[in-house]
Amino acid sequence: MEEEYRPTIAKLAFHSDKKYHVFLSFRGPDVRKTLVDHLFQALSAAGLNVFIDSHRLKKGEIIESSLERAIESSAIRIPIFSKGYATSAWCLKEAAAMLSTPGLIIPLFYHVDPLSESSPYNQSFLRHYGHSDRYAREEVDGWKNALVEICKRSGWSMDLTQG
Repeated sequence: MEEEYRPTIAKLAFHSDKKYHVFLSFRGPDVRKTLVDHLFQALSAAGLNVFIDSHRLKKGEIIESSLERAIESSAIRIPIFSKGYATSAWCLKEAAAMLSTPGLIIPLFYHVDPLSESSPYNQSFLRHYGHSDRYAREEVDGWKNALVEICKRSGWSMDLTQG
């Protein structure tokens, strides 16, 4: 009988005064059941305390303020930019919150280049601007600026690493 391969995972010696070592920001329908589940398991197995909404948000909490507190309480923030990331106002609010407090931001580009002219993000922002009844233009401008600032940082690209 053949044994199943299980890679050895070393525990990381990561010291921080923050409640969470890592905050993962992502659009659930795009990557929750694939990349995020694997990333969460790997980081957790390495001994890191990872914030992911499905595991850490308590029922009955105000979502927006809970997410902001979690971002502030995280040493490392990893926004996972997928094709649908910018369609989610929640994701864009998280990106803006990441820039408003000190901490390391490491973007992960999941088969998308948010700053390219053919980016699906352009259409997403046009839709957000079109909902003036829900979002003020200044708020959407802030989200867009946050996304641009984060994308200027060195990160990982799934296209460059072949997954």
